[in-house]
Amino acid sequence: MNNIPYRSSFHAVVALGLAIAPLFGVCQDAFLTNAYMPYFVKAGTDIPIAVRVRNAASAQLITFRVDWRWNSDPVQPGFSQTTTGISGNQYWPYEHPVPFNVPQGTGVLKVWVVGVGETDTTNDTLSFRVTALDQWATKSVLLEQWTGTWCPQCPPANTTGNTLDTDPQVVVAKHHAVDEFTSGASTAFFAPYAVTFTPAGVMDQGEYGTYAPNAASSQWGQDVEQRKQGVSPVLVGIGAEYNALDRMLTVDMSATYTYGLPGEHAMNVFILEDGLAAPQANAPANYVHQQVVRDVLTGVQGDATVIPATPIPGTAYTATWNFLVPEDWVAQNMRAVGFVTHRENGEATTLNVRSTASLVVGLDDLDARSTGMRAFPNPASGALWLELPEVMGAATLQVLAADGREVLSSSAVFTGVPIMVNGFEALTPGVYMVRVLLGDRQQQLPIVKE
Repeated sequence: MNNIPYRSSFHAVVALGLAIAPLFGVCQDAFLTNAYMPYFVKAGTDIPIAVRVRNAASAQLITFRVDWRWNSDPVQPGFSQTTTGISGNQYWPYEHPVPFNVPQGTGVLKVWVVGVGETDTTNDTLSFRVTALDQWATKSVLLEQWTGTWCPQCPPANTTGNTLDTDPQVVVAKHHAVDEFTSGASTAFFAPYAVTFTPAGVMDQGEYGTYAPNAASSQWGQDVEQRKQGVSPVLVGIGAEYNALDRMLTVDMSATYTYGLPGEHAMNVFILEDGLAAPQANAPANYVHQQVVRDVLTGVQGDATVIPATPIPGTAYTATWNFLVPEDWVAQNMRAVGFVTHRENGEATTLNVRSTASLVVGLDDLDARSTGMRAFPNPASGALWLELPEVMGAATLQVLAADGREVLSSSAVFTGVPIMVNGFEALTPGVYMVRVLLGDRQQQLPIVKE
């Protein structure tokens, strides 16, 4: 059986597990199923092969063993196991006495069961394509979620995603289907997964097509843990800087390979926003949505112009994107997610992923000392007064929220005496920036509203 099911469990480092199958036939029909093996592993490292032997037939399977083979190397036979008999939905745990340990290189690991009395050998073998690496980067996992504020089954899945996203080796990105957070770019990116239900979870872009979208969010945690056991041939770096003066977000991404993996490589960038308040079906009031995919800077296929077909190990491939942030987005809640896609035979996998919060600049990087600018009281609970003793003449007075949004604006004439900032007393508590525009110059100060 060459198709690797996507739901599985890990025992030690690698586990090949049990799946429920209907009974058929009256002879022994041993097989292994429900398995996972990382595409990239550490070379020269013992990886235990722990399997579950299953019998789909009603007749008892008494004696069996499990063998494995790497490429055309000699077969590694297992020990003969004699049981009280397994049949139907039963299985027997089996750990091979020889761990998987190979030098750097790409090949196929085959694991199969040999049963005494076996009559159907067509489904005995599982095949895993594996690349062993001498040098590697820590593997992080990308979980993309399909959700919607109208979806009554989604709150538990959202909670699972929120929890997984706290793991530094996991990045969760939630694409919203036909609701107030739907993005055309997000919908287009998720469309190739052909998902027709919510909630749904896709791990690492489907891993060359072997991971089908999974509606059972209770399984996402174990799926993530399996993938974290692997390593990556690329180290991803990501940086994001948001300039509150012009609302421009600049994202820098780098990909440094440890191994010259041939194929098509693409850089991808999501813009996420956390802390979005909106109703959610079958959830309490004051619901807050996290990890919402607001935009995809690199399109459905990603940017394939940066990384060559065979990357040179140790070379940092870099790219930069600029994005004008809409006024209703909160800069402090934005994150940039960068990940590298590898494609082969029309299927894709995420080699590695990294997330970073946006660094907000432009609010406190200007010096007001040259004009003696002073605001008082600070903190202020009521009226706020502004003084620029060295400035004379007309100016524009602005108050910016912490996310860069302009919340107050008025004309002012400075004559050497303090003036009141109109409307400040009505603002909600928080941190603000008071800015004075003087022709082609500007000065500003941070203010706390109590």
